[in-house]
Amino acid sequence: MAAALLIGSMGLILFTARRSARAESRADRLAGALLTAAQPMLPIDWTSEWQRMHLEARFFAGALANQVPVTELAEGPIHDTPGFCFENKHYAIALRPSPRLEPDLQTEAGDLAVESLAWPRATVGPAKSVFFHPEDADRAYSRNLHADYNDESPGSRPKPGWLHRRQDSKIRVFDYRAWDDERFLVPQRADS
Repeated sequence: MAAALLIGSMGLILFTARRSARAESRADRLAGALLTAAQPMLPIDWTSEWQRMHLEARFFAGALANQVPVTELAEGPIHDTPGFCFENKHYAIALRPSPRLEPDLQTEAGDLAVESLAWPRATVGPAKSVFFHPEDADRAYSRNLHADYNDESPGSRPKPGWLHRRQDSKIRVFDYRAWDDERFLVPQRADS
């Protein structure tokens, strides 16, 4: 009896781990596909309905071409204006302007880069990590241990620009602290 319970417990752990890995991998790939779809359209008029529809078509086509399931994707509420948001069962995926918070970087309002990111919709479930795909920096991800980003309340969503490196983290190559002190890992640097 004890052996059966032990095997059942191990099976449950393995099933849960695979479910989390599948949900997180899909969210990372969707955030990347959203940025890829948006880059040829820049600069984006965030108030234009036809640009939103065009971006959505490009995003869905690109994701399907890379074998990322989009059947459960739907347009999500826009929490940050300007921006576009999509949701699946576990993640919110957004594209929005990405202000840089460093005091030595001056940007004009229409000259902002964009960022694509995915964060968990709920605090429980298989979605844990946050995936950050900025146009002007290396892509990164966080295990979401400090900030506990989720979509359940407005105060727990990632703020535009806050997932970039802080100035004191510029010397770090494969990890960094974001502006809200969340630790991000850089899986592959663009210049390596």
